[in-house]
Amino acid sequence: MTIAPQLYELYRKRGFSLVSGLNPLHWGGLIEAPFTWLVKEGASWTNGLGIALQEVYLLEALAAVHQPKRILVIGNSFGWSALALALANPGAQVVAMDAGFDQNAMAGLDLTNALAADAGLNLRAVKAMSPDDLAQVAREFDRPIDFALIDGKHTNDQILLDWRAVHQVAAPDAVFLFHDVHAWNLHDGLERIRAESGLEIKLLMATPSGMALGYPAALGPVLAPVLAVFAPAPELLKVIEDAMWRRDHRARVRWRRSWVKRGNKVRQWLP
Repeated sequence: MTIAPQLYELYRKRGFSLVSGLNPLHWGGLIEAPFTWLVKEGASWTNGLGIALQEVYLLEALAAVHQPKRILVIGNSFGWSALALALANPGAQVVAMDAGFDQNAMAGLDLTNALAADAGLNLRAVKAMSPDDLAQVAREFDRPIDFALIDGKHTNDQILLDWRAVHQVAAPDAVFLFHDVHAWNLHDGLERIRAESGLEIKLLMATPSGMALGYPAALGPVLAPVLAVFAPAPELLKVIEDAMWRRDHRARVRWRRSWVKRGNKVRQWLP
């Protein structure tokens, strides 16, 4: 059974409601619609949204083939992704860090720890900044980190700094998951990580934010079933791109025809 109902119930018992996984086309093209909103008293409680439901499913799929024991999360907000990782990997220790700059982010750290206690999870959320405090946070683990979710400040320079800091305290076979890569155009930072690390890096275009997964080549066969679902091959994406071009081309043709017809009518009225 998926962990999503359990996640929803944890927050509900603390007086919060959640909405996640909405189709942007149904909400005026709102790019944030698919992500997870924490709602209280009819308003969004924080401006730091959680990963989308489809991305929670990705965490579950990864846990089914690869079981990390020491998980670090950079960017906690209200704890949604950290709790999802802890539930998907019940034998793991999870530590989530957040700088506390977003709306209610400090309260979000307390909420995360309270919900972890409610669920009996080995999860702790701490106030800390990456990369400066990361080495100190890593001392929470008795051995090197073997999985990291990097979801802090969304700039090309920052994800490189975050990865470098995690790399220093990570196991040689650690797996790195980057959020919002395509949505925030973090491709340059990702390419710099690829060049420095030698990791295999796959863009997960079947996630709403366009996440990316970095892993040692030796783990490729283990992760292959997940990548087949969430990292469609270029030739498959080309089919979608072609369909998008045809749609846009038809729209342009209709628009031109419409203006030609209007122009002809105007000319008929002119003396």
